[in-house]
Amino acid sequence: MITRYTLVPLTLFTLLFGAAQADVSTLKNDRSQCYGYLTELVRSSNFPFTYVTKDKANLLIDDDQGETVSAQVVFDTDGSGTMGWVQYDIQTHQLLNTSAELETPEPLNFDKKYAGQYERCIREN
Repeated sequence: MITRYTLVPLTLFTLLFGAAQADVSTLKNDRSQCYGYLTELVRSSNFPFTYVTKDKANLLIDDDQGETVSAQVVFDTDGSGTMGWVQYDIQTHQLLNTSAELETPEPLNFDKKYAGQYERCIREN
């Protein structure tokens, strides 16, 4: 009898926790289709592209919390050519260069059309 009462809450917890994990995973998978717009947003910015031209820069997404996205700016696909890091706040449309100092990240200017395209994409997916 005790086992049955212990297993029910444990089973419910497992199901709920698994569902929450699936939702986060689905969010990241759906948003991954939209990262091209985010890459163009960064390419259009005044980020200091030191080693290559802007068109050769790519992003490796480090963290996507839904409201903010943090990424490495790289010039090859395996991340060995890291130029720096950026963070984008979707709601405020603020792009920050977080490469130098995390306490005082540098705001970057960018072409706002990519912010709209990125937002539309994540809303639709």
